[in-house]
Amino acid sequence: MNIDGRPPLAEILAATDLLRAAGWRMVDMATQPGPSGRTLPIRAWWNADEVDGVLIGGIHGREPAGAVAAARYLPRVVELGRSRGLLVMPLLNPWGYLHDVRYGPSGQSVSDSDHLLGRAASPACAEADAITRFVTTGIRIRPGAGVIDLHEDPVYEAPDYRFDGDGSYFYVIGDGAAGHPAVRRVRDCLGRSRLPLVRGGVTRFGERLVDGAVVDSADGSIDELLARRLGCTPVVTVETLVHAPDAPPLAARVEVHLSVLDAFFGSPAEESPCAPRS
Repeated sequence: MNIDGRPPLAEILAATDLLRAAGWRMVDMATQPGPSGRTLPIRAWWNADEVDGVLIGGIHGREPAGAVAAARYLPRVVELGRSRGLLVMPLLNPWGYLHDVRYGPSGQSVSDSDHLLGRAASPACAEADAITRFVTTGIRIRPGAGVIDLHEDPVYEAPDYRFDGDGSYFYVIGDGAAGHPAVRRVRDCLGRSRLPLVRGGVTRFGERLVDGAVVDSADGSIDELLARRLGCTPVVTVETLVHAPDAPPLAARVEVHLSVLDAFFGSPAEESPCAPRS
């Protein structure tokens, strides 16, 4: 177990056994080097020929709460999948999770999409090439599909980064996304959570929060790719602020992410968003 209390990587990977048992399809989009010469799979799971919802976690290895929450939410994902098509990519950077490093072994973001957004001549790394190729050509994602991507903002990893506030914020992108009911539910959820929404501030990338959100960011992320190239909306990226490896505690951050997932998917009780989960 890591200093921040994250579960072992094997536990996170094993959580997807629920999807396998439910008959979901799976592909290894890419691999990363693992211990003792083994490889670590970067997997996508889906349950329909065309999907209208996407769940992403674990892009940055130094942000464990999203990957842990995605793994623990999979029983609910199976329930949701009985009535809708879903794509789940719960751990896109297992090497980073294992080593507590933001990026992959190449030192680049594993889902960087600038090469498909007209800003770079080639993919940032092999993982970015494989992951972005899969979401654009390997599966049918319906225009208008909702996307939720779970992140954290580890303020402590950049000595010159200061963020005046504790709690959470989010990004939102997509046609009409800012007023979408799912976005309203997420904002309400975070506003009531134990890591309350920070309404204003500036991120490490110079993005300014407006009522707790960075709207329509051009950040080269897979979220921007899904919104601009595939017409997904709303695309929501949730960020919990982390000021030390376990401050706030990982358990509290995971709980907030789980409640945000409930809010985003409209389940199971919209009247009490971000209430503590049993």
